[in-house]
Amino acid sequence: MKSSGKVFDGDEFDLLGLLMLIWNAKAFIIKLTSVFVVIGVIVAFTTPVEYTASGKLISESQEGSKSNLGGLSGLAGLAGFDFNSLSSSNTISPELFPEIAKSSPFINKLIHEPIYFENKDSLISSFNYLKVMKKKSLFEILIEYTVGLPNKIKSLFIKTDSSNKRNYDLIRYSKEDWKLYDEFASRYSVSIDDNSGIISVSAEMPDVVASAQIANLIVNELTREIVSYQLEKAESNYKFIEARYLEFEEEYKLKQRKLAQYSDRNRNISNPIIQTEYTRLQNELSIVFEVYKGLASQLEQAKIKMKEITPTFMVLEPIRIPIDKSKPKRGLIIMIASFIGILCGIIYSIVKVNFLSKEHA
Repeated sequence: MKSSGKVFDGDEFDLLGLLMLIWNAKAFIIKLTSVFVVIGVIVAFTTPVEYTASGKLISESQEGSKSNLGGLSGLAGLAGFDFNSLSSSNTISPELFPEIAKSSPFINKLIHEPIYFENKDSLISSFNYLKVMKKKSLFEILIEYTVGLPNKIKSLFIKTDSSNKRNYDLIRYSKEDWKLYDEFASRYSVSIDDNSGIISVSAEMPDVVASAQIANLIVNELTREIVSYQLEKAESNYKFIEARYLEFEEEYKLKQRKLAQYSDRNRNISNPIIQTEYTRLQNELSIVFEVYKGLASQLEQAKIKMKEITPTFMVLEPIRIPIDKSKPKRGLIIMIASFIGILCGIIYSIVKVNFLSKEHA
């Protein structure tokens, strides 16, 4: 029995009919697949080459400057001072590293940093390279001169007059610059493994040397940001402790004077009330002295802490100049194009035989 090539017979699916349909339409499917393969080859060989450099780090978390005064915390509370305010951490959580790396100030520093592009044999910022020198793919050119053509024409006639505009200390970029910033940000990544705490840094650029330099810049800039934050926190902590130290120094001197004056006034007087008041003043002086002594110790620790601040990364896998390109994967592109061609040919043949033929009938 010769099948008509129909795949659907009522609500039933005919596998034999599908195979016959593919066999009967093999010439059309081969032609359509050939067209898609040609398109795939063009895309594969016109897409700019990209290189990816990567490295792995681990954050050496440092404990924040903490009070180590034991029972003095209770005494400080009696004196109206909380030592727990000195126990906050001076470190940035590694979970925040990806957010820091994608922040506008961070991107702005990276994109304007001059780096060496081997394919141009010159020192150029990533901003200028992406804006002027980057080779565009066939798809990007088609989009630019089709969908993006109205905006391109519009930009020729619109001029911005910034003479009467106030700055307000806000960041403002043009639409084209924002696109470059977004493109640049999409070219690198910083991720952290929740289980091991390993930080992975990668950067992709059209130049083999530039990709490694960008990845290295990310590590250096992250280190600088973290050290800067820690130093700022340590300085703030030092100034806070110093202010409290001077405050309790004055308080201690005042309590000393009050006790000395009270003792002089009542030197030869024997009275239980006077003795009780003298004991109370002595206790107040002791409490203030213990807190004052503790603050002196904390002040010295804070001074040492500022000198101890160092970069917080240990390199597990150093960033190296890549050997092979990461994009385009030409074989994969051609395979996908072939598959799409075959699939489109089969779908068109099914629709033609099973649906369009019914309409004509």
